[in-house]
Amino acid sequence: MSADVFESAVDLEETHFAEGHQQGLEIGTKAGVIEGRELGLQKGWEIGQEVGFYAGCVQMWRQLQKRAPAAFPHRADKGMTTLETLTKTFPLTDPKDERMQSMMEDMRGKFKAVAAMLGVLEDYFPSQKSSAAESLAF
Repeated sequence: MSADVFESAVDLEETHFAEGHQQGLEIGTKAGVIEGRELGLQKGWEIGQEVGFYAGCVQMWRQLQKRAPAAFPHRADKGMTTLETLTKTFPLTDPKDERMQSMMEDMRGKFKAVAAMLGVLEDYFPSQKSSAAESLAF
């Protein structure tokens, strides 16, 4: 009989361990889904905001180009067309698309190139020197 008492004590520990492990998995899964959803919403918002920014800049530049075509060199026009295509074909509704990261990098690079060709790069990306000098003004 004494062997049964110890055996049930060992089984009790293993049973509680298994139950605790199962509860931990369930709670962790729920927490992971909630945290993953929040992170996905945040990152999706950031990506959408960036793509929308580039699309808005291209639209604005196109409107300005209609008013002053001479201010837009051919290379800048070509770059705007490429950037416009990238923003329109970006897979906003398919987060599993493998091209997403490379397209974002392409958009960032093309935006900087076009902004530099138009002479407005400093407007979008102020240099460190100018902001440091402004902060030291008395």
